[in-house]
Amino acid sequence: MLAEITAEGDRVPIKAWLPVEEIEPGALEQLHNAASHPFVGPHLAVMPDCHQGVGVTIGSVLPTVREVIPNAVGVDIGCGMCAIDTGVRFNPKKMDRNFWRTWAGRVQRDVPTGFSVHKQPQRLGHLDRELRAKKLQSLLKSKAIFQLGTLGGGNHFMEAQVDERNQIWLMVHSGSRHTGLRIANHYDQWARDLSGARGINPPRDLASLPLDDEIGQDYLHDMTWATDFALANRIAMLEAMLGALERSLDTLHEGIDNPHPPINIHHNFAALETHGGEELVIHRKGATSAQPDQIGIIPGSMGSASYIVRGLGNPDSFASCSHGAGRTMSRSQARKTISDADFAASLEGTFSKASASYIDEAPGAYKEITTVISRQRDLIDVLHTLKPIITLKGDSRAKED
Repeated sequence: MLAEITAEGDRVPIKAWLPVEEIEPGALEQLHNAASHPFVGPHLAVMPDCHQGVGVTIGSVLPTVREVIPNAVGVDIGCGMCAIDTGVRFNPKKMDRNFWRTWAGRVQRDVPTGFSVHKQPQRLGHLDRELRAKKLQSLLKSKAIFQLGTLGGGNHFMEAQVDERNQIWLMVHSGSRHTGLRIANHYDQWARDLSGARGINPPRDLASLPLDDEIGQDYLHDMTWATDFALANRIAMLEAMLGALERSLDTLHEGIDNPHPPINIHHNFAALETHGGEELVIHRKGATSAQPDQIGIIPGSMGSASYIVRGLGNPDSFASCSHGAGRTMSRSQARKTISDADFAASLEGTFSKASASYIDEAPGAYKEITTVISRQRDLIDVLHTLKPIITLKGDSRAKED
């Protein structure tokens, strides 16, 4: 499905993978705002999970020419998904409620969630390197070193799943935590401050930095650090989840013999890419890369299926696809609308716990993932469908990506 949207004031068309009438007014306004940017590329691409974000529509792909827009990447730089096929067969008789609740307890002892962090500093390894934003360097020792291997809150989660072959998968969704947030805000302020000096009046919340200037390169450098941190953060959690599963399997006299390599895909990033023979800065805000044969992950909401997919490299989407299901309700609306009983009922068939602390993450607050997947069949092929066994989350008051 592909719809084209144009309006007075837009410099370029907007191509959408969902009906225009389903795009909420606030998100549509943000899209037209982006389409009027002075450095915008050939068109915008809107994924079927799109919804209103802070400044920029989540689920959008915004190309620019020789300019990078910090706010079009967002505050949780490099947020994304990691998943691993453990190679373990799911045995529902042995792996019952008690088995998975015990596993969850082990994971939660090793992985802080919500606002919690590690009590002891973690090893940064290759992440212990210089940021170009010198004033933020101290965050590596005061924040990052304690947040590596922590989940955060909002829409971040850890989950055990089973695929159509009865294989157990583990999946985690998280990002670059506080340091990524500070990097984003630091460079967004630089972009705003420089707009006047450059004689540019950018659309609201879309101040940009020139790549031909040192400050633009500084942002790309520090954005890359945040993306590397986000990946290391997810891998650390996956390792903790695998370790907890191994300990749980010991009680069944089983083990993890041959896990597959983990799959990683991130959203909330900018990359220099060539499309249509032109070098562009591709900003994916709540969208993921779907290059030809690239393996990706599209998670559903808590209680619904997730998908392992293969990219088709569709040029209309700048070789991108959705990053998830996408919200239909704001967090405040969900808290007012969804009852505790409805939340618990939506998790039936899983061993997940419904909690008032993240009721705004209930499946009812999200779009139907099967519809989202069906609308992007020209962007991806589905390889595996993963049904949730148990989902772990932190307090949703923490900032989301």
